[in-house]
Amino acid sequence: MTNTFSFDTDPQAATLELLGHSPLFSGVSAQSLQSLAAGSQLRRYDRDAILFEAGQQCEYLYVLAQGSVQLSASTPDGREAVVELLRPFETFVVATALTSQRFLRSARAVEPSHILLIPTGLLLAELKNNPDLAIALLGSMAQKYRHMVREIKSLRLRTASQRLALYLLHLVENNSSGQTTRLPYDKKLLASRLGMTPESFSRALAELRGYSVDVRGDEVRVADLEQLREFCRLDHLLDTLEHDLKVMLPTEE
Repeated sequence: MTNTFSFDTDPQAATLELLGHSPLFSGVSAQSLQSLAAGSQLRRYDRDAILFEAGQQCEYLYVLAQGSVQLSASTPDGREAVVELLRPFETFVVATALTSQRFLRSARAVEPSHILLIPTGLLLAELKNNPDLAIALLGSMAQKYRHMVREIKSLRLRTASQRLALYLLHLVENNSSGQTTRLPYDKKLLASRLGMTPESFSRALAELRGYSVDVRGDEVRVADLEQLREFCRLDHLLDTLEHDLKVMLPTEE
């Protein structure tokens, strides 16, 4: 994803612009944004760079400016599962930052990335004086929770092929070039994100050929979108995501 941020020439201006682009901070006062920007730092991470490991103490709230980040969990014997794949301008580890706890997941840059690090002490100090920021953070946590519930329902109620079909359907529908698009990640990473092994991912792709899906390399073509929608068995409650969820306070008379 491209943007006009100039990180090298004017990092302070880039930080303010980034906060303005982030849905989490859209309703926060200009004064509070200035305070957060002044005390935060923009960092560049190379591909495969580790942002943090599970078990480390959280010191920052993270806002992704450019690139992509994966959040993953692993077992002592080395097995790993990708829990989230993040794109600009997502904010992550909100609950961990607010409670000053240890990370439950690890974070790695999937590609070269710029990320804003907001110190937890600064964030908590701003919360005391800015109810709009507190409400925004509550909305962010509510959105993450509802997304997690949808993920669990999809894992329990859909087959691996249906989950992959739904992912590909969303890719194509959000692409302006018609019924053709490209996979944003390599297939192994995507399989892990969808809760699949590489072998089950390959089997699912083979099954989807019977539903007008053709994947060659990273190119995806869906000849019949309606047929694929029918295969996915779309559910309004399950598949309609809320964006920029906000806490609904009672209006004043």
